[in-house]
Amino acid sequence: MTGMQAGEERPVAAGALLARGWRAIVWWAKGVTGESKYAAYLAHERRAHPDRPPMSEREFWRDEYARQDANPEGRCC
Repeated sequence: MTGMQAGEERPVAAGALLARGWRAIVWWAKGVTGESKYAAYLAHERRAHPDRPPMSEREFWRDEYARQDANPEGRCC
């Protein structure tokens, strides 16, 4: 025996569970707000077009907004 009681391990497990939940909430929020779009674009460019440099984040968002304005679809704003 190490002198630890069985209930002493629960705070660590609870902390890990809270951290996992927080990461899930952040992942969801980034998806809803569109923040993850640029990361997805970079991953696609690296995979599909490794020979050309990707757009900067600023260029990506300008292009994204121009595309949305030219092709309005079902969106809130």
